[in-house]
Amino acid sequence: MNVRDKLHELGIYVPEGAHRYRLGKGCLEWLRADHVDGAAALFRMPVTRDQYESMLGAGLLCTVDRVVESPYVAPQAVAHAHEAVQ
Repeated sequence: MNVRDKLHELGIYVPEGAHRYRLGKGCLEWLRADHVDGAAALFRMPVTRDQYESMLGAGLLCTVDRVVESPYVAPQAVAHAHEAVQ
C-alpha cells in the first residue's frame, strides 16, 4: 500500500496530477512533481477536524512534503522497527 491508497482509505481526495502534499493553514496543498517554492499549489483542499485527526493517527501529517506514491508505513510499525534496532 502506498500513501495515496491510505489517503483514499481515509476518505481523503487525491487530485489527478498530484505528486505530493503538505499541510497548509486548515488545508492540504497538493503539488505537482515539478513544483517550485513560491509557485501556486495544484489544488488546496480544506481539511475537517475528523480528516486531520485520521491523518494524524495514520502518521500522514508531517512538516515536510509527502510523496503520494511512496510506501505507507503505519506509525506502530515504525516504533517496533526502532525498538528492534536498539
